[in-house]
Amino acid sequence: MRTRRTRHIAAIAALALVAGGCGKKGAPLPPFVRIPAAIEALEASRFGNEIYVTLTVPAMNIDMSVPVDIERIEVYGYTGASAPPLARWVELGTLVATIPVSPPPITPPGATPPPAPLDRTAALPGTSVSILDALTADELIQGSVAPVVPLRPDLVMAPVADPSAPLRRFYIAVPFSTRSRPGPPSRQVDLVLAAVPDPPAELRATYDPTAISLVWEPSGGLLGFLLDRALPRELVPFDEGEPERPTAASGSEALVPEGPTTYQVYRDTVGGPLVRPDQPSPPTWSAALPVAMNPEPLRATTMRDAVDFGIERCYTVRAQRGGVLSAPSSRVCVTPSDVFPPGPPVGLTTVPSEGAINLIWEPNSESDLGGYLVLRRGPGDATLRQLTSAPIGDARYRDTAVESGARYSYSVVAVDKQAPQPNASAPSATVDEVAR
Repeated sequence: MRTRRTRHIAAIAALALVAGGCGKKGAPLPPFVRIPAAIEALEASRFGNEIYVTLTVPAMNIDMSVPVDIERIEVYGYTGASAPPLARWVELGTLVATIPVSPPPITPPGATPPPAPLDRTAALPGTSVSILDALTADELIQGSVAPVVPLRPDLVMAPVADPSAPLRRFYIAVPFSTRSRPGPPSRQVDLVLAAVPDPPAELRATYDPTAISLVWEPSGGLLGFLLDRALPRELVPFDEGEPERPTAASGSEALVPEGPTTYQVYRDTVGGPLVRPDQPSPPTWSAALPVAMNPEPLRATTMRDAVDFGIERCYTVRAQRGGVLSAPSSRVCVTPSDVFPPGPPVGLTTVPSEGAINLIWEPNSESDLGGYLVLRRGPGDATLRQLTSAPIGDARYRDTAVESGARYSYSVVAVDKQAPQPNASAPSATVDEVAR
């Protein structure tokens, strides 16, 4: 009896140990709180006074567990000679954007993940998103500075901003869980707000049968071209008074980017798929970074692009100096129209045979060649008349409608594929032949 009671007590003790999770008494452990991991991939690119901030949404929690518990990402910006203390970012910085994040789809083991929705209202974990921060006048001056706490209470120290220090634009991003618990902030990224080159002026677009030609004036005009440097701004007299906070146009004026002035050309094609009126506009966190059509920066103030007749294309150009891009030039659009006929065929030769006259000539090389029309002047004809009812594709023709002993004159015209009326070349040289 005593043995059964002893075993019962031991079983109860064992259950208590399993339920407690440890072999000693103590306070119950707090529930585990999932917090999203820090945003590791954060980059900033400047285009004039527009800055694109690109980041990758965390795909796991801070403890490497999945699925990630994340509801939103807040991106903060700050302008100053130095970044604010990490604990004062929310107070001194500006909330640039809030990126909503949708929960990741739950996929059973071994199953194929479902495709991402096309019209998203929130970013997906693990994806890259970009926001556009268009700097205003208030964001081009020194921001609020964290006051210095004196060691002695009787000393009051005012924040001091070095007017000679170059201004920079700083960014951080902070993820938040579904319970609004912040994860660790990302690393800071920053850009120097150096003087922006003048945008190119007088962009012009012309075209020929093979290409669209773009030409523009150099940044800074003729003097900027001769000096190959940004033109300094004129000094404006000022009255004595309280000094102004440094701005990107004054405090950074001496910070003119070094290096030669180069150019980046941007193209967009008008007339893509129609957008339904009920289709929502793209979210603010899905901004597309401008991508130059030229693989390397251009030193010349001209560029050629492949022509595509009937399609409107629009272009802008930005000047670049020391990695700093200007605002875009005025936008110019052009719709090339095919008004260019093929070249006249050459090398027309006749070869008579019994009951026929054979014609051969050199093929044309135009990519839009539609074929050839053969012209003939026979006995009693005052002018050349079209012999073929439709364009022929081969650079040869056999005329069997001839009379023996009669003299015939021939010429060939090349036509393109332009519809509804093809462009026709000038006639080839005329050759004569007597039928056998």
